[in-house]
Formats: sequence, structure tokens, C-alpha cells
Amino acid sequence: MIKDRYYMILMPIACFILPTLAPMYLWNETFVDAFCINIFRYILTLHATWLVNSAAHLYGHKPYDRYINPSENLTVSLLALGEGWHNYHHTFPWDYKTSELGKYSVNLSAAFIDFFAKIGWAYDLKTVSQDMVKKRVLRTGDGTHEIWGWDDKDQPKEDYKDALITHRKS
Repeated sequence: MIKDRYYMILMPIACFILPTLAPMYLWNETFVDAFCINIFRYILTLHATWLVNSAAHLYGHKPYDRYINPSENLTVSLLALGEGWHNYHHTFPWDYKTSELGKYSVNLSAAFIDFFAKIGWAYDLKTVSQDMVKKRVLRTGDGTHEIWGWDDKDQPKEDYKDALITHRKS
């Protein structure tokens, strides 16, 4: 409720004012330099966000389900802090990590959520077992899976019980 009530005040402060003032006071940047870099950051962030639902639906591999449009795209994932693993996300939409990868370098969103799970602010996080991933890759993948759903029409009912829940609330 606080966010909704004060959004029009908090958003400009957090998005434009503080990121412009911080370099001015901490690193002696000029207002013009700090403001221009901040606007560039804002535009880049918006484009990276929009790239998820365009490029990640058009370009890349489909290791989990070759029958759907979304794909795995490393470039989008790096730019959007881990949100480019779209084939996994659409195949297993209940997995909080949105990817099978455990490497935080290509999935900063999962690192952020895991941090808050460690301090108790995030809990009951659902994830997919390796066995379930392997079954799905063998059944519907395009053959590009190197490593080795929930509400999914072709997800067998016996796979529902294999979903793992991590960081349970005490």
C-alpha cells in the first residue's frame, strides 16, 4: 500500500534524483555528466527489459520445449540480469530461478532472491528437480541441452509431486 500511495514521489527520487546526485557528491561529477549517464542507464535498462519478450522469444535454443516460442538467449540474460532463460521459464513457470543454471553470473535475479531467502524475507521457493528437468528435456527438448510443468498441458501428473520447495517459512 505504501508503494502505491507514494509511487509518484518515490519513483523519481529512486530512479532519477538519487542516481544523479550520488556521483556528483561521491565522485565530484558534474551535474550534466551524472544526469546524462543516469538517463543512459535508464534507457538501457528499459531496452534490456523489453528485449526479454522480443529477442528471447525469437532467437536462441529451445532445450526444454521445442514446441513453444520462447528460447534460451545468453545475451538477453546478461542484459536483463538473468531473465533471458525464457524456454526454461515457460516450461517450468513455477520455478523461482527462471533457469536451471546455478551460476549467479548469468542469473542475478536468482542471486537476489536467494539472498533474501537466506535472511528469511523470501520463503517457500519452488524449484524443479534435476530428474524432472531430464525427463522434460528428453520428451520435448530440441537436443541442445548440454548439462546433464506445472500447469503445463503435457506435464504428467506424477511430475507434480517432484517439485522441490526450498527455504520453507518456519
